[in-house]
Amino acid sequence: MAHPESARQALEIQRELSNTKYACSVLEPLSGGTVNYIFKGLLTQPLEDGTTEIAIKHGEGFIASNPGFELTTARCGVEEGCLESMSRLPAVTSGCVSVRTPKLYHFNQESNTQIQECFNQSVDLKTYALRYFSKAGHVSRKSQCLDIGHGLGAWLRSLHDWVVHPEQSQLQETAMSNTALQAVKLKFNYLLLVPTVDRHPSILEEARGTFEQVEMMGKKELESPDIQVIHGDFWTGNALLPDIPLEKGAQTSIFIVDWEMCQLGVRPLDVGQMIAELYELFLFKGIEEGKWVIEGFAAGYGYIDDNFAFRTAIHVGTHLVCWGSRVPGWGSEAQIEQVVARGRDLIVHAWHKDRSWFEAGELACLFSRS
Repeated sequence: MAHPESARQALEIQRELSNTKYACSVLEPLSGGTVNYIFKGLLTQPLEDGTTEIAIKHGEGFIASNPGFELTTARCGVEEGCLESMSRLPAVTSGCVSVRTPKLYHFNQESNTQIQECFNQSVDLKTYALRYFSKAGHVSRKSQCLDIGHGLGAWLRSLHDWVVHPEQSQLQETAMSNTALQAVKLKFNYLLLVPTVDRHPSILEEARGTFEQVEMMGKKELESPDIQVIHGDFWTGNALLPDIPLEKGAQTSIFIVDWEMCQLGVRPLDVGQMIAELYELFLFKGIEEGKWVIEGFAAGYGYIDDNFAFRTAIHVGTHLVCWGSRVPGWGSEAQIEQVVARGRDLIVHAWHKDRSWFEAGELACLFSRS
């Protein structure tokens, strides 16, 4: 659904671009974003490379879907810097899946308007799963699900290994500057843990002490000299793929978008967020394919030691508790309570490093060493 202010923003953007090579005859609001105004533009004249359609992303000093929630426009410059740097990271091809970031064509710092490569007839992975997967979890789709997951995992590992090189100092500085969004991530993933206990006391009160320790850990990590560049919002809503049923053996492209949350943090935050969102497809909607994509994702990311695996599981749990309990319309109250309880168990067993509990459960792939 388009944001109420989209029509006005579209007119302003058309005026802004009218005397540039990005002048558009038509702007069409795109769904999927909540923070920014996003459009697909039909260019009046094709670009030098033949491009006829572009994606336009415009940011304001607030969340587009909730104007009362103020948010710094510095995030727009962060994304511009990230996309410029990410153009040097090669696409990662895994099986039939190729993963990369979109091209950045233009950024107007004064208006916070970006022009990006448009992925025509695409949809985010969350929407794709709800549209094309089912509770039946037909086994014929398992290989495609494993491929999607493996491609995403392999790409994320390549990013995490690449950003630590001295040659990526510009990207490191960009991420380091994003302290405002770093604080937002800490708040909504860790500072909400203990307050959530009071929302679900019968389920969470016994874990209050552990939650307090996890919150403290989240704060202290940001003071560590070992934190590095992470995407910061690596979830199913920021992975775009073709809006068609995938066929076995068919080549598939995936775009990783939305770099405004790129920041310094620990790697398991990226890994855990994606797993949590895929896991919610199963927990809330009974979509078996969500677990298959997780399996492929873990295999694609590759070897991690137990400390990494437990930290990832903690983040999966915090996401289920803090986000799974608050996203409206995603499930019934009974389902929300079940998801919150699952998040609690993940946090508690990971905090106490109970490897055998995980090996007997649905996230055993985190501890696979093959």
